Amino acid sequence: MKEVSQIKENWWQKRSFQPEESFCLRGVVISVKKMKGFAFISFQTSQDVFQAVTEISQLPKVGRWCEIQGKVAKAQVKNKIVSQKEIELIIEDYQYLQAEETEIPYELGKFETGITHEVQLNLRPYSLRHFKQRAIFKVQSEITYAFREFFRRQGLMEMRTPKIVAQGAEGGANIFELEYFGKRAFLTQSPQFYKEFGVGIFHGVFEIGPVFRAEKHNTSRHINEYTSVDVELGHINSFEEVMAFEFEALQFVFKHLKEECAYELSLFEQELVVPKSIPSITFAEAKEITKNLAEVEEGDLSPSEETFLCEYAKEYWQSEFLFITKYPEKKRPFYTMLNEENLEETKSFDLLYRGVEITTGGQRVHELEMIIERLKGKGLETNEFEFFTMAHSYGLPPHGGFGLGLERLTQKILGLGNIKEACMYPRDTSRLSP
Repeated sequence: MKEVSQIKENWWQKRSFQPEESFCLRGVVISVKKMKGFAFISFQTSQDVFQAVTEISQLPKVGRWCEIQGKVAKAQVKNKIVSQKEIELIIEDYQYLQAEETEIPYELGKFETGITHEVQLNLRPYSLRHFKQRAIFKVQSEITYAFREFFRRQGLMEMRTPKIVAQGAEGGANIFELEYFGKRAFLTQSPQFYKEFGVGIFHGVFEIGPVFRAEKHNTSRHINEYTSVDVELGHINSFEEVMAFEFEALQFVFKHLKEECAYELSLFEQELVVPKSIPSITFAEAKEITKNLAEVEEGDLSPSEETFLCEYAKEYWQSEFLFITKYPEKKRPFYTMLNEENLEETKSFDLLYRGVEITTGGQRVHELEMIIERLKGKGLETNEFEFFTMAHSYGLPPHGGFGLGLERLTQKILGLGNIKEACMYPRDTSRLSP
């Protein structure tokens, strides 16, 4: 019997190097620049982009996967695409790790490829290898890591909720319907119902997973499948406690990104500011601020209003974040708690960041009679939500939570022009492949 004990070489792990040290690395050649008697090579591993120098006559080809060997030296020339800027690699020998394949569509060693957005999406398995594209998803990976770390430190348990469901959490027409063994089913718009059940089990829960919206939008801020960072907290006294929890989570995430993603942020010329506080205004106050704008939306905030409000917050409160609270009842789902002082308002909030809404949250209805009343008030059939009201009939603690769009947050942190750039394989009204 052969026993598996230890991986011999962890080629994907990050390493630090010292001058005069010998090295053996595996990766891909992303550029070769021939000089008189030597050549500069950009070499990309799983974690880093290195500048390498070689005097060997038979140079490796761009786009080929190699194992290279040689010595480490102090960097003589600074290269902005390189992640380990203090050193360079002196290549003494190399071996190809693959047979020669189809000619590459474009080189990956240029800071800007000049390739159109549509072509990049069509060539996604290749275009994602570019160091700036990889940086986007390194940042996104660290965002999810930091959120998960913070939630676990706060005692929350991670859930896995179904993505094929019998009823939509948000209602309306923006839901994908499918045939499920002769029954009517849907792709979930949100894990909302199930995370509410979760507070009756673990008191505090979270999930980071996909959700689906059948919205026929073709904008820079919409995709039809995105990743939602969802949290639900039990035993709260107010929806402001949920806002405070999210603020602390974002502080933790931003501090983590500044420590772990300095190189990636520098590629996009972004300086992250860890929020010291987040200002909060009501929806009515927000509407008063934006009343003179040409593009306003009845009962909600238009994209222009969100942009203007973030500019306002930056100018008057020196904050890139802004909470908007107490949204109108008619624009919030049936499970949202009403404001007892004004029943046309809800105990809910959105969080805006750099001109766009990244979070929706609030306090939920936890009493059975009230949830039935709210269902009827929205014109919904209570018998279609029996699985949801069942949990309330057994009792749930006062609770609330939020859902944050991972791609939108990534987009705004890095200053990307389109949310599709923050999704590895985006799905929109026209794209199902790759």
